[in-house]
Amino acid sequence: MQKTIIGIIVTTLVLYIWGFLYWGISTIPYSYWKQTANDAVAQEVLAEHFPESGTYYIPGVGNDPDTRTALYEKGPTGFVHIQHGGSSPTDPAIMIQGFVLNLVIVVLLAGFFRVAGASEFRDFARLSVAAGAVAVIAIGVGDIVWWRMPVEWKIWQIIYDYTVWLLAGHLLGVFMKKPEAT
Repeated sequence: MQKTIIGIIVTTLVLYIWGFLYWGISTIPYSYWKQTANDAVAQEVLAEHFPESGTYYIPGVGNDPDTRTALYEKGPTGFVHIQHGGSSPTDPAIMIQGFVLNLVIVVLLAGFFRVAGASEFRDFARLSVAAGAVAVIAIGVGDIVWWRMPVEWKIWQIIYDYTVWLLAGHLLGVFMKKPEAT
């Protein structure tokens, strides 16, 4: 049990560092993002047309079906997440929440391995490869299909999420595998 707890802590720290390198240091995941002509004006328009923090789909489901269909066919369409009120781009609360999220992911993955009966390193590796693939396809590709998220943006999330599964599964395997009989 002690090795599992150490494995959870080490894996959580490694995932946190990996996330920092992938999303914080590297600019590659953001290469698909577009830039507005004027961010200050865009913020004013967003505040005017999206009065509350939340998620908006345009055209909205509140339109009658004929109007929504006409607007949808005319385009453009959009999926917008709005957060009113300012914050720091390096908000410490987000960093703490991210660490806690990683911890929860690792604890749940360790539980998954226990339930699955993983005992040898290869069990952990196989399970993380397979379960990770199912997860990123179901969620990441699902976002592309159902919510029309651009492949060029979503692919970076899929790559990151899959590497998290692989890193976590393999690292936990190092700590959680059953000792070899001598």
